Amino acid sequence: MNKLVIDFEQLFLSLPGLYLILSPDLTILSSSEAYNLASMTKRDEIIGKKLFDVFPDNSEDLTADGVSNLSASLQSVLKNKMPHTMAIQKYDIRRPDGVFEVRYWSPINIPFLDQHNEVACIIHRVQDVTEFVIIQSQQQEAEQLTRGLQTKLSEMEIEIITRAKEIQKLNTELEAKVATRTATLQQSKIELEAQAKKLKTQNKELEQFAYIASHDLQEPLRTLISFASLFEEEFKGKLNEDAETYLNFIIHSSKRMQQLVQGLLDYSRIGKEVSLKPVNCNEIINEVMDDMAASINESAAKISVQPLPELTGNPIEMRQLFQNLLSNALKFRKKDTSPQISITAEQQTSNWLFSIKDNGIGIAEADKDKIFTIFKRLHNRDEYEGTGIGLSHCRKIVEQHGGNIWIDSQPGLGSTFHFTIQNKS
Repeated sequence: MNKLVIDFEQLFLSLPGLYLILSPDLTILSSSEAYNLASMTKRDEIIGKKLFDVFPDNSEDLTADGVSNLSASLQSVLKNKMPHTMAIQKYDIRRPDGVFEVRYWSPINIPFLDQHNEVACIIHRVQDVTEFVIIQSQQQEAEQLTRGLQTKLSEMEIEIITRAKEIQKLNTELEAKVATRTATLQQSKIELEAQAKKLKTQNKELEQFAYIASHDLQEPLRTLISFASLFEEEFKGKLNEDAETYLNFIIHSSKRMQQLVQGLLDYSRIGKEVSLKPVNCNEIINEVMDDMAASINESAAKISVQPLPELTGNPIEMRQLFQNLLSNALKFRKKDTSPQISITAEQQTSNWLFSIKDNGIGIAEADKDKIFTIFKRLHNRDEYEGTGIGLSHCRKIVEQHGGNIWIDSQPGLGSTFHFTIQNKS
């Protein structure tokens, strides 16, 4: 007998109730088809957006308090980690043509707790009671109707009030049971959606990088190595000791760069996770500084490096990370000023916090997020060379290692790049 396989994602989407799944920062993670139908929205257009960006207050209604009341309820759920049922709420919905339509709802907000008893997401369930409330508000105008109609309206009014009170009284126990039964389903669904979104972004960036690596990096490296090898073969034994040292340095550094590019290119083509290994950050930064010796000497840079940790990560990617950030500090220096660069690491509870500080030109507050966007440049190529991909790769590498990257900077006062790497045993 064949085992029944249930598509839980499709099951959630097809639920007859009106459901939203919200992250703790009130980003919309998912919605049922019934909810999209009732709110006149499309699921793929609201996923990933902030709740109140999609559903703002009616700007033409000066008494509108839907956003403030719902926000207070959600904050109560986040703080107390308990379900919260709201009274019937007027919350107008914006139609596709931009005009707001009057709506009344009976909402309940339920926390879903993770294994650490923290709120992983909020289940926002509503019932559209617009018809009932409108009938209630029109009750006085309908007094001239038949007694039978008046009786019916009274029954509906009583039903609405009674139902709201019953839900208010019983929701904690009932919804806790529902949340327990559906915990595995909701958690799996949220993780799958997040992973799918992450993989989609990664695949797109990897395709862009593969093109750049194969066309703009590999060929010049092959040419450099080829000519350097021919030069070595032709003049072997004819060069003085310094010249042979310089030539060996060129060949060694070029081959190391070629291995780095090829390794990343292979990774992008395969599309699989690279095995994590112990990474000695002191050795990595020393290799990077050796490769960049010409730039360091040319700029008369002074670099101080505090003892760095050994951690678990991708050696190639960690090397690329340090190289990009050090190159950035050397490149964006002030005219007639020698770069002063410090590299430090601080152990935190579950992370290592790295900081690379320079005395360069700095950047404006408005540009702090732009610099991590791929191909985004703040300066003309005549001023500073570069492809505009280095810092975007840094962000991707840090995020793949479970961390975050950001910058503290002011124009003319230098910059400090901070990034965290998970402290895995």
